[in-house]
Amino acid sequence: MTDLQPPAAPPPRPETPATHWAQISEAGVIGGMRFMFACFKFGGRPLFRIMLFPAILYYFLAHRRARHASLDWLRRLRAQGVLRGSWLYWLGFRHFWQFGMAIIDKLAVWKGDITIDDVEVEDGQIVRQLFAEGRGAVLIVSHHGNFEICRCLSARHPQMRLTVMVHTANAQKFNRFFREQIGDTHTDLLQVSEITPATAMLLSERVERGEFVVIAGDRVPVNSPGNSLYADFMGERAPFPAGPFTLAAILRVPLVTVFCARDPQLQGRYRIRFEWLSQATQITRKQRPQYLQQLVDDYARQLEAQCRRHPLQWFNFFDFWRQPTAPLTPDIPAVAVTPSKQD
Repeated sequence: MTDLQPPAAPPPRPETPATHWAQISEAGVIGGMRFMFACFKFGGRPLFRIMLFPAILYYFLAHRRARHASLDWLRRLRAQGVLRGSWLYWLGFRHFWQFGMAIIDKLAVWKGDITIDDVEVEDGQIVRQLFAEGRGAVLIVSHHGNFEICRCLSARHPQMRLTVMVHTANAQKFNRFFREQIGDTHTDLLQVSEITPATAMLLSERVERGEFVVIAGDRVPVNSPGNSLYADFMGERAPFPAGPFTLAAILRVPLVTVFCARDPQLQGRYRIRFEWLSQATQITRKQRPQYLQQLVDDYARQLEAQCRRHPLQWFNFFDFWRQPTAPLTPDIPAVAVTPSKQD
């Protein structure tokens, strides 16, 4: 069990109170989402975009926490020289607008309205190499862009099977809404609050079968947020979950980052990018701390590069740099591994 702990204590945290991402409520937006989805279903994207404007404006004005997080992110981008000009609140509204468009794209890809022909894939040879060798891998994704678009890859690779690790305790209505609209899928959603030794064993079996395990690399664990590694990200040290990187090191499996963002250079189509992070490197226990730090540093650099390319597609609407280190068990109960259909 000690193998799944971070290699070093995190740096001192600020004294200001912090809110974990899992404590952010759904804010009662499900009714609005039902209405917006009906607009998309019966009027297509033109009607959806018309109705999205007042909905996003209301959400932007009414939800102070998310708005402040967005504005803080935009100020950081300005300080880094990524954004210039434009009224900050207008940029904030555009940030929320991009999030609204991403939601409808999630539904569209689940329903088959976005196909492999609607995306451009960079470094797809990484996936082809893994398939040719019969190897699975851990795929590190983020809340930048829209990972759901990657599901259209199944049309090109029918044998591609994904196990997506999720925490849904804070968004049960949101996920129920999606299930109502899209029905069942072939993707296994594995609900966990943290990566435990039992979880690691289950995931190891799936990777050995040539499957892919998908984990977000930019959300600290729910019940053990102190289990984090720190890396430079957009001008400041930020916490990243140790679990995905530790898991890949212990299981000695390939670690690949996947980014998917809407690219203006492609007339609004999506660009999916794969990048190697590690190719099943064998290391000793003594080498592990340095190895894990290198992995999280590389991941943070790759994520920052994506954020600089598409700054308004970063959808972590909370203070990413000021996350709590205390467990959330008083508010968010521990969630055991939920076996998927194939188990």
